[in-house]
Amino acid sequence: MTLIATVREKLGADVQAFARLTSGFFLSPQFKEAFKTALAMVIAYAISLSMGWDKPLWAGLAVAFVSLATVGQSINKAAMRMVGTLLGMVVALTLVALFPQDRWAFISIISIYTAFCAYMMSGSRNAYFWHVSAFVCVVICMDGGADAANAFQIAMLRTQQTGLGILVYSIVAIFLWPVSSYDAFKAATAELAVTQRQYYRACLRLFGQQGGADEIQELSARQVQQKARFDQLLAAAEIDSYAVQELSGQWRAYQQQVAKLMKTLECWRESSAEVQSLDLPQLLPSLDKFAGELERRLQLVADMLAGQPPESLPRSVQLQLDRARLSRLSHFERAAVILTRNRMAGLEELTRTLFEIVADITGNGHAGETTKVPRVSSNPLFLDLDRLGNIVRYLVIFWSAWLANIYIPGLPGGSVLVIQATALGIVVANTPQLAVSKLIVPVFGGLLFGAVLYIFVMPTLSGFHSLGLLLFAATFVICYLNSEPRQALGRLFGLAMLLAVTSINNQQSYNFLTVTTTAMVYTLLFLILMITAHIPFCAHPERAVLRLISRFFRSCQYLMEATRWDPSQPTMRMKRWRQVFHAREVATLPTKIGSWLPHLDLHFLPGTTMDQVKNLLSSLQSLAYRIQLLGEERHTPQADFLVQAFFKDFRSWRIQVQSCFEQLAAAPDRLDGVKMRTLLNEKMVQLEARVQETLNKAPETPTREQDAVNFYRLLGAFRSVSEALVDYVGKAAAIEWTPWQEDRF
Repeated sequence: MTLIATVREKLGADVQAFARLTSGFFLSPQFKEAFKTALAMVIAYAISLSMGWDKPLWAGLAVAFVSLATVGQSINKAAMRMVGTLLGMVVALTLVALFPQDRWAFISIISIYTAFCAYMMSGSRNAYFWHVSAFVCVVICMDGGADAANAFQIAMLRTQQTGLGILVYSIVAIFLWPVSSYDAFKAATAELAVTQRQYYRACLRLFGQQGGADEIQELSARQVQQKARFDQLLAAAEIDSYAVQELSGQWRAYQQQVAKLMKTLECWRESSAEVQSLDLPQLLPSLDKFAGELERRLQLVADMLAGQPPESLPRSVQLQLDRARLSRLSHFERAAVILTRNRMAGLEELTRTLFEIVADITGNGHAGETTKVPRVSSNPLFLDLDRLGNIVRYLVIFWSAWLANIYIPGLPGGSVLVIQATALGIVVANTPQLAVSKLIVPVFGGLLFGAVLYIFVMPTLSGFHSLGLLLFAATFVICYLNSEPRQALGRLFGLAMLLAVTSINNQQSYNFLTVTTTAMVYTLLFLILMITAHIPFCAHPERAVLRLISRFFRSCQYLMEATRWDPSQPTMRMKRWRQVFHAREVATLPTKIGSWLPHLDLHFLPGTTMDQVKNLLSSLQSLAYRIQLLGEERHTPQADFLVQAFFKDFRSWRIQVQSCFEQLAAAPDRLDGVKMRTLLNEKMVQLEARVQETLNKAPETPTREQDAVNFYRLLGAFRSVSEALVDYVGKAAAIEWTPWQEDRF
């Protein structure tokens, strides 16, 4: 009996372990998502084949590309694919009607339209819509040719097959293990609120010389990532969550306020270096109480978003200023204190509005008019040199494929090469950081997998039951093995190549040339992509970083030149346009530089560490903020007597800084940080002495105090630019730049 009991106990333990293992497998998110995609794929093919429709591949591709982690994300992407297909169809049929006999005009207009889509794709939240619209237009034009009737049939077939795939997957996703975006959205919102509170506390410690730059940098990067995830999930939750959809206006207002809070916190942090040597608690007697109230508000916001009711309402606080102590400071120190106080007052207003909006959302209050945040206007057609460069590369890819199709007899694939050059070329051109070599393994891995099934398994099948089982198993395996976000390329290309190679249709035929032709088409396509990789700019990450840094300082140089006072000359429209262009360059280039940093190969850059590069980027971002601040403060009203008194001094400082920017645009290590710091400090000391003398002689007027405050703000902005410039030069001097400039292949 003891032996039997022991065996039974071990068997029971094994059965329980097996049950736990299989339960974890069958209930895992990876299993569910793979199962839903495979089931939708089989249903889409079954309906398409039973209806006798041609090209069921298009329905399968729709299933493959719209299947995402949540229902909202899937439906959002499905809507963009459907609307993009409709727009592409209309444009294609219009072009076929306008240019039935003129081949070169026809293909030229197609290239212009797809280039426009490529430009819009990189600057829009609906990038997938523009991508689909471009390649669907090319698919219809290439397959339909000059025959309007044939083009119309292909357009209708593409639309109905795409609609079928979207409809099938949407129904499956809604009724089978539906995953709402709401829980993920709530979690992302709560995480962002907590991170913003932590970032505020870190910035506050920085003013007391207790914080570290590493902590600030890590929290800032985390805040940006969480904000991007929040934006993505908000768009999805508005679709699949009634609770979010009902309060869409409030959530959009919250989204805008969070973005404003991020920018204000960054600007506030930038002013910390200017007041660290001062005794702020003495100059601002209510600083501790004021700062504590702001932190309490951010904590209340985080608590409400986490589902907890607020313990109390925001209290009214003001940041008092000890003017007696302030008068004993130098003018630059006064400017720094006043700037810090003004920014903290801005934080007070933002945190109050943020609390009221979140209270309205969570049912803990009513924000009333405060939720009516004005809509942020956007101009997707602004000039962007990087996007223009992407278009140049895409056009070279497109025309290379088209000319090869025309002038190379017996080219494998024919028009398929042009279609794939459009579909893949737009993506590659808009993501130059993505090396073409990283696409080879997913594409040819999926091709090999599909070829094995096509050659050795499919000929042995009979009837849709066995074919459907094979299609389900193959789709499930690809999705399950590539379930991680970093494996998205393997999943998408695996499914796309499986469907393309197998070419499932009612009149099924088997030909080894199908596999070889597909392989040769992608071989030629990758050859074109690699040849054009350095058009119009070098795609090596270190060269891209150098190029963007040079552009950054050229724009800084122009903006600095634009800060001069010259009331006699009105600002012309072209000059205003150039100022807007360069201001946008300064604001966006640090982010673009940051997108290249993960792709740097430090093996080719001896003497450089990733920490050094990150510190350099942080310094660039700081300089960008301060130049933007200088531009804003430059337009504040200033007393005429102060402008006239310091016209030459400001001009001398501006010319010196312009010269520094010009040299940094030519080479990142051209300046000597010690000499530059000495020179700029001398100019600041001279300017401070003249400010003291001039203000002491100025007559007392009712606006005297406000004039002084405005001038202090301007002086603080000038000083902050100088400090940020010196800091950048010091960070750049720590990097060995020679390997960055060497040619490599």
